[in-house]
Amino acid sequence: MLRDGGDHPAAPPRPGFWQMLGGAQGAWLLDNPAPTRADLAARFPLAPPDYAALAAPSPDHVQCVWLGHASCLVQMEGVTFLTDPVFSQRASPFQWAGPRRVVGNPLEPEDPGFPALDFVIVSHAHYDHLDAGSVRRLHGRWGDALTWYVPLGLRPWFRRAGVTNVVEMDWWQEARHPGSGVRVVMTPAQHWANRLPVLVNRTLWGSFGVIGERGRFWFSGDTGYCPVFKEIGERYGPFDVAAVPIGAYDPRWFMAPQHCDPAEAVQIHQDVRARVSVPIHWGTFVLTREALDEPPVLLGEALRAAKLTQEEFRPLTHGEMVKVKHAGRRRGAGRG
Repeated sequence: MLRDGGDHPAAPPRPGFWQMLGGAQGAWLLDNPAPTRADLAARFPLAPPDYAALAAPSPDHVQCVWLGHASCLVQMEGVTFLTDPVFSQRASPFQWAGPRRVVGNPLEPEDPGFPALDFVIVSHAHYDHLDAGSVRRLHGRWGDALTWYVPLGLRPWFRRAGVTNVVEMDWWQEARHPGSGVRVVMTPAQHWANRLPVLVNRTLWGSFGVIGERGRFWFSGDTGYCPVFKEIGERYGPFDVAAVPIGAYDPRWFMAPQHCDPAEAVQIHQDVRARVSVPIHWGTFVLTREALDEPPVLLGEALRAAKLTQEEFRPLTHGEMVKVKHAGRRRGAGRG
């Protein structure tokens, strides 16, 4: 078990089991305490996939599609990858209980227009980030040609799921993806991990960077705010695109150690030296008490307070794509 000491600090206080399942809590909006499914669909419309861009990504850009929650489809320097893919209807060990998706998937793995994947990044073992059904679907389509980069301790889980092309990683460990010019590096985050209530912190959690010859992408996973993000920025930044969480933060007395709020997300954006950040971990599942549409409102306030523009950290519609041109190779930035 990962405990105090060494390179892995103690995990923050964790939610109870029924809180992780979502209980009976329902979605609500700032101007609507009891929205219908139609209300939610109107508030969170799906952007149609840009199949042409997905089929022929620009070699000079980092291209990122927000699929919902912490799932991003990223293309850069000839590789295509996913972060924390969850395509199931519930973020739960069961599909009959737990947090239910309130916004549909803009893309499904079986979609003929879904681009061929090279690898998948998994930040930690929680059900809203590591979904067994999604793993089966992705493995069913791409098989062992698909590499999974995961934190320490998760290889046995994948082996039981029939997936063998797995690279386990520790904080600050790097791996060059075969046949490409990109490196995957696992970086720290402040969170915790489990699959069942009795199996807590048996596996690691973290954030990930994908470092190309010119382009750079960073994925936060789940995290509270901590000073390590400045070190990540110093070691590997600046990043062309970062995916940073802005939701599931209320109540703060309970969630602050494990989930940042929008103001802290802006600080993370600055710490890792992101040129553009994509807000994630909001507007898809009801996990905590805030209104589903509150995070982008508070994000806007935090950006104004920090004297940053919304173009630097703009909420996307589910399925929307952002393209950021490479800033060019940074002399001395990052290792290797």
